[in-house]
Amino acid sequence: MPQFSNSDKQEHGQNAKLALEAILNECKNFSYIKEIIKEYRCGYPEYDNTQFYCNFVIVFQNDIKWIVNITTSFRSDRLKGNQWDSYNIKEIDPSISKSLLVYPDDLSEKDKDDFISYKYKILNKIHFSAIDDIVGQHELFELIENYANQNLSVGVKKDLQGNNFETFIANILNNEKNIEKWKTNDPKLVGVHFDIFEEIVNCFGLNRESLISIKATADKKFIGNLKTSGLPKTDIVAIVYGNNDNPKSYTISCKKTNAKSVSVHQYTADAFADVLDSDNVKLRTLLQKFQENGNLRDFGADNAAALESELKPHLKKLVRWVIGGYGGQTLSPIQNADYILIADEEKVFIHTLDEYTNMLLQPENISHFGTPFQWTFASGRKGKDIQLKCKILK
Repeated sequence: MPQFSNSDKQEHGQNAKLALEAILNECKNFSYIKEIIKEYRCGYPEYDNTQFYCNFVIVFQNDIKWIVNITTSFRSDRLKGNQWDSYNIKEIDPSISKSLLVYPDDLSEKDKDDFISYKYKILNKIHFSAIDDIVGQHELFELIENYANQNLSVGVKKDLQGNNFETFIANILNNEKNIEKWKTNDPKLVGVHFDIFEEIVNCFGLNRESLISIKATADKKFIGNLKTSGLPKTDIVAIVYGNNDNPKSYTISCKKTNAKSVSVHQYTADAFADVLDSDNVKLRTLLQKFQENGNLRDFGADNAAALESELKPHLKKLVRWVIGGYGGQTLSPIQNADYILIADEEKVFIHTLDEYTNMLLQPENISHFGTPFQWTFASGRKGKDIQLKCKILK
């Protein structure tokens, strides 16, 4: 933690509160919560009704409430104050089921360690605590999202969280405080999921001095559908404005999952052949045969060996099409993804398309037919098209 004057500490703390409020407002925009009560105060009936305080109380759609406080430094006196307030607020209002203490994600690892150490004392019941958990900004968002969606089916939850995650990343890139903090390195500023912002813009290779603004969108209408009416690989377009250059677009494909592998591609055998080598009759015939059979056993070892041989010269082209969309029937260059962003519940990873292609083509990641993909078909689609599944690499 930098050496701050008292006024600097006050400014830093206020910036942290504003960042937390921005995260909570985003959760409200996603309908994860229905109300945010700022600067919450309460007291026992026979005493001062403003005695106990917290930064925020959030109200879920089922009327369950959580206390949410933020602090920028681990101080025992402040922690004891949060404990005392949390204990009594819960006693006064039984609908408040949880108290969370949040720290900014852009703290140094050393500063985070103090919070994390105390977090495990709470979770392992070494210390009695009215604070139920201590979390970073990203973990807070995940906790709210998972609680709000706990009663949804797996499929609905997956689709909703995937779509919201794309907007979540676009909002991080658009956040002016993130841009200001990245450009100035001012330690008093507190970004919104700043560690994620920094990871992305560093991967883009942006210049701190020339960057003016970023306008990012996950709007599917702006990105558009492919000529085939299917969805493009691009989920987010970030348009970067600098003082020396024309605006430049950066296109991102997003995957938010804890799974080890996911479905990444589904096209007809002829579409595969048209993209990879339209004049190769043998390749097309083998792809059509696999589509008809739908699995390795029925396709047969000889056909598998032949298909592996025909695909070998086109492995990079295949991966760039499957992961980035290159070679497909796009209506605009922004529909091809040049960056691959992978997220689990703890962290976000981003790679260029070329980096990710090379990662997938490493020997340890090779699967069916000498490719990094598992070849199969979607439920009810046998004989109609081919589905590819892929390892999630971080």
